[in-house]
Amino acid sequence: MVSLQSKKKTTLFYFLSLCMLLSTQACKDNSSNPSSQPQIKKVPIPNEKVSKQKLPISNSPLNQEFSDWSSYAELDTAIRNLKNGDPAFFKSPNEDLKQLFLDLKKSVPNTLKTNGILARIKVTETLSYKLNDLYNIENTDSKETDQTKIDLIESHDNLIFQINKTLEKEAQYIQKPIL
Repeated sequence: MVSLQSKKKTTLFYFLSLCMLLSTQACKDNSSNPSSQPQIKKVPIPNEKVSKQKLPISNSPLNQEFSDWSSYAELDTAIRNLKNGDPAFFKSPNEDLKQLFLDLKKSVPNTLKTNGILARIKVTETLSYKLNDLYNIENTDSKETDQTKIDLIESHDNLIFQINKTLEKEAQYIQKPIL
């Protein structure tokens, strides 16, 4: 009985040792060999290329029923101005941005209060704060500022896309007749 118990322990010890050896080998292999999946890195774009690069063009997503969503219209105007080279809104005090996004989140129409839209608003908010901070720091890297500007415009376009998809899905909803 004692010998069977010790054989089990020895076997278990060898098995765990083998597992540890394989896991450390796998870690070493992953770090030394390139992975099969390519890693995507964002390359900062030089100043002259930013102006030449075609920025995403957004269409106004709001129907007449959403025209009273004034905080969205203010954000849309600020981002359109940013596309045209006027970053004045993002150079304003941080409190202005905070108030805009508070109003934006409070006044989202009920039909647009979906997780996808709220998440995209949050991404746009985060990038707006980052751009505001970059503009307010004296020694800032212009490449990072330009990349953040492009990311902010892209996040705004993604928000518009999500709004359009939500409205499209809602328009396709067909009520089943009650039997």
